[in-house]
Amino acid sequence: MTRTERTIVQHWRGIATLCALLFLAGVAVILWHRQDISDRKHAVAYAAATAEANRRGKAVSTLAGDVRALRAQVKAAGKTPAAPDPSKAVAGLTDRTEVPVPIPGPQGAQGTPGASGANGKDSTVPGPAGPQGEQGIQGPAGPAGPAGADGQDGKDGTDGADGKDGQACPTGYSWQAPADDPDALVCRKDDAPAPTPSPTALALVALPPDRRRI
Repeated sequence: MTRTERTIVQHWRGIATLCALLFLAGVAVILWHRQDISDRKHAVAYAAATAEANRRGKAVSTLAGDVRALRAQVKAAGKTPAAPDPSKAVAGLTDRTEVPVPIPGPQGAQGTPGASGANGKDSTVPGPAGPQGEQGIQGPAGPAGPAGADGQDGKDGTDGADGKDGQACPTGYSWQAPADDPDALVCRKDDAPAPTPSPTALALVALPPDRRRI
C-alpha cells in the first residue's frame, strides 16, 4: 500500500465530508443561477406589462375626456348628446384611467399538489355508434375447395312412341304401279279414276322389258 493510499484510508471521513460539501455547494449555485434567471425574466415581463397597462390607462383617460368635451359642446348647442357620460357607461372607469395602473405583485410559490380524487364509475349507458368505416380492399381468392361427391343416377325416362314407316304414302293414298312403267311404284289417290294409257305407253308395255326404255 502506498503512502497516498494510507493517507486516504486514514482521512476518508474528512475527504467524504469535503466531497459532500462540494456537491451541496454546486447544487446551491445551480439553483441560485436558475432562480436568478427566472427573476430576471419575471422583472422584464413585469416591466413590459406595467408599460402596456399605463399606455392603455392613458388612452382610456384620453377617450373619456374627449367624450366629455363632445357632450359639453352638444349641450351648449341646445341638443341632447347621444353618447352617455363615460363614468356612467363604464363601471369603475375612474380606476381604469388611473395612471400608473396598479399591477398585481409577482406570482407566489407553487403549492403542493393535492391528493388525487377517487376514480369515477364506469357509465352503464353505451356511447353512440361511430361512423361506418370505408370498405376495405378485396382480398385474394382463396384456394379451390375439394370436389363434391358424385350425385345419384337419375330415373330412366319413358319409351318414346314408335315412328312412322319410312317412305309411306299419306292418308288416302297408296302405292300403285303406273301404266307406263309397271316396274315403278308411285303414291296415287285411292279414289282417283284409272288413268287412260297413251299410245306411247301401250307400245312400251308391248315391248320386251329390256327395250322399254326410250
